[in-house]
Amino acid sequence: MNFRLLSALIVLLLAFSFGAACTGAGSDVGPSPTETTPIETPGSTATPVSTSTVSLTPGPTQTMPPGKEVEFQITGGFPSRVTNDLYIAFRGGAGKTFVKSIDVRVTKSTGEVVTDSLQPITGEELIIQNAKGENRVEITISLITGGSYKVIDQIAVVP
Repeated sequence: MNFRLLSALIVLLLAFSFGAACTGAGSDVGPSPTETTPIETPGSTATPVSTSTVSLTPGPTQTMPPGKEVEFQITGGFPSRVTNDLYIAFRGGAGKTFVKSIDVRVTKSTGEVVTDSLQPITGEELIIQNAKGENRVEITISLITGGSYKVIDQIAVVP
């Protein structure tokens, strides 16, 4: 009799444990509901988005959970200084297998906003052309375990 009760209690505790592990962080840092972010396919170009409020002032960023860190390379004037390119590349990291999507938003010094997404593949890159001057780069990561994190919000200078 006690064995059946103990078995039922263990199954119930396991169910609660699995249910608690599947919940997200609860805070969504992704794009606002009024902003549209187009879905890009490989080989497509970045899409300019017009918004009424544009700021070149970087805001706060969030730290990825331990073991889920990722890295990016942001270089101004690469690969071509002639076309004033801004180069953004995903470099992977310990948490690359947990990444569901990477959303990139670049606010150019002219006020033009460009949004695009990267695939969570090491070496995946994005080139923003005609980005001379100071550009605000915002990168938001969505994890397969739930939750979104704005990991980069910085000024990138293109000479």
